[in-house]
Amino acid sequence: MYAEPETLRHGGQLYADLLAEITADHDLVAAMWADAESRPAELDIPGTFWSVTLTEDGTPAAWCAARITDGGALRCHSNYERREWRGRGLYEDAYHARHRDVMLSYKLPGVTYLFAQPIALHERHGWYRTGLTGVSADRHRWWELRR
Repeated sequence: MYAEPETLRHGGQLYADLLAEITADHDLVAAMWADAESRPAELDIPGTFWSVTLTEDGTPAAWCAARITDGGALRCHSNYERREWRGRGLYEDAYHARHRDVMLSYKLPGVTYLFAQPIALHERHGWYRTGLTGVSADRHRWWELRR
């Protein structure tokens, strides 16, 4: 049904091909914004690591990303699971790949801003809520987490 997640680095051909596929799917881009206030352009930044779970036919089903900031922290972002693939644990697989391949490898402090759904998964891996929270322009409540 799907392949093990891969962690890709910005600049590679597979990374570029998958990002182009997502960007060309206007319904997906609209869903990403509606669900997570995320845009494909966030992935198109040099230095980004992108952990992505693919379906058997190579379609990106779920993903999350991180990049090292100028301040020396890992900024985790772009957490998303396509609506039609939800409930199968694919985001969790991508998250675990990012945790293994990026968070544990670089051993840097991390920061992320999340809506409610993925917070428990992050907290199980040492992330904690800082107390900084707010409501976005699209009325999603978010929290800052660090590790």
